[in-house]
Amino acid sequence: MDERRRRPSFPSSHPPRRFLFLLWSICCLAFASASPSPAADIYIDEQMLDAQAVSDTLLVDQRPPPNPKAWTLATENDDVVVPLQRRAGATATATVTVTQTTGATAVSQTPNPLPSPFDQGFNNNITQSCADFMYGFLANGTFRSCLPFSLLLQNSDSFFQATKSFLRISQTLDATCAADATVCTPYMTDLATNLALPANCGSDLSNQNPIIQQAHLGLLAYRPLYTASCLRDPTTASYCFADAVTNASSPTDSYIYYLPLNIALPGGSQPTCDACLQNTMTVFQQAGAQKDSALANDYEAAATQVNLQCGPGFVSANLAPAVSAAARGMPHPVSWWALVLLVVAVRLFG
Repeated sequence: MDERRRRPSFPSSHPPRRFLFLLWSICCLAFASASPSPAADIYIDEQMLDAQAVSDTLLVDQRPPPNPKAWTLATENDDVVVPLQRRAGATATATVTVTQTTGATAVSQTPNPLPSPFDQGFNNNITQSCADFMYGFLANGTFRSCLPFSLLLQNSDSFFQATKSFLRISQTLDATCAADATVCTPYMTDLATNLALPANCGSDLSNQNPIIQQAHLGLLAYRPLYTASCLRDPTTASYCFADAVTNASSPTDSYIYYLPLNIALPGGSQPTCDACLQNTMTVFQQAGAQKDSALANDYEAAATQVNLQCGPGFVSANLAPAVSAAARGMPHPVSWWALVLLVVAVRLFG
């Protein structure tokens, strides 16, 4: 047998070249991943900058953060725009206004103006001379400053709208009660006298035009309704009329205020039996002493109905002693006879 075939084979002491090449490749890759070249860094940074430039521009705000204590929200009023107001000492460069939006349309609201009488105008039944007279005094500065509640109550759509809000009707009463009644009372009386003249609205009154009749009664009822509408609840200090007209649980509370306008208290009325009702009826009871007033005709029936609702003696069922407009201007009978006797004495003994 061949000896070379019998000789056992032992592993070689030198590693194969393929193994060395593989080991060298692994080391090179590890070194390359651990220490990237400066050129690679520049390439990566340029890629990041290019990508950021394509997507958007980064802006840095260097201003100090805003101070939330520099602004305060003003108190919200009924139907009024609410502005953001600066506190004292705060600085700002703009004024912000809160607006109400309906869908996509912004609606800016302004404070509601005060109501005005006869804001719906007059129909074609009024004569031209009467229309001229009415529009004339409605535009007069003295009349506008008086803002008579007695004419608003029955002949003003804007006043009717105001009665739907306790705040708005209270603001209206603030204005009507701020008028000088000592000036407005004789002014309204003169207007009522002039309105009835033939050259103005005399024929309209004769033809019983309802609007002109209401205007005439409203002018004559200025003082009692001014006094009654300015009464306040002794407990809450709110206007009695504002409480009455907004009282949903007792909608007939406001009916009592129409008595001076020659409108009787409806039979089914059940007014709230409180101090406001008592004080209002007292005003009307005293004003009914004038014989030619509307209260002289409808107060006693209303008082009887109130006493049925609130109990006997809740209000006075009788008017104050009757006094006519002519009687108020005449001297007292005793003084008149004293003057006659003085004249006779002077002639006899002078």
